[in-house]
Amino acid sequence: MTLRIIIADDHPVVLIGTKAVIETSGVGQVVAQASSADELLKALAENPCDVLVTDYSMPGSQQADGFAMVGMIRRRFPDLPVLMLSVSNNLAILRMVVSTGVLGLVDKASSMDELPLAIHTVYRGQPYISRTLKDRIDAIGTQGVDEDRARQLSPKEVEVLRLLGGGMQVKEIARYLHKSVSTISRQKGDAMLKLGLKGDAELFDYLRDGHL
Repeated sequence: MTLRIIIADDHPVVLIGTKAVIETSGVGQVVAQASSADELLKALAENPCDVLVTDYSMPGSQQADGFAMVGMIRRRFPDLPVLMLSVSNNLAILRMVVSTGVLGLVDKASSMDELPLAIHTVYRGQPYISRTLKDRIDAIGTQGVDEDRARQLSPKEVEVLRLLGGGMQVKEIARYLHKSVSTISRQKGDAMLKLGLKGDAELFDYLRDGHL
């Protein structure tokens, strides 16, 4: 059986490479491509598919990307296996992604040789995490207090910090996620409390150092 696959990433070179790996391996046929959350939701609505292979962060859409995007896809297409292309080694973000029902994680910063196996695995309903991400997670687990605190963050708190780190203001995040300003401010404050950060200066030092 040739699987019907939709791929999404905001970097054209990643789309080209992902499509080439999928179709050269014979694992399936790419029936649609998307470079934003808006395009991805449209592609899913118009093209029946067996597996979705998507990036986590695709800014620049009217629809939210990241956690909100994945959650929306899981609600609209609950039976669709989702394989996430990731460059993150942050345990809080990876845990958040898995909590939405994403079955597979493949590190797009390294070799994509694992992609065909990962697609087959999630299509069968089984979880898959690429070797490089497993190694990073194992290494991070020994790095101490900062990661222990990050693991305590809720998915929504991680998402707010991710967007803050991307340059958005609290009001912009509220509009983007369709939440009130007070809700976003509370989630920001709760995250800072868990991380032991005092004030915006310490928060942005934390984000600048690449923790999220």
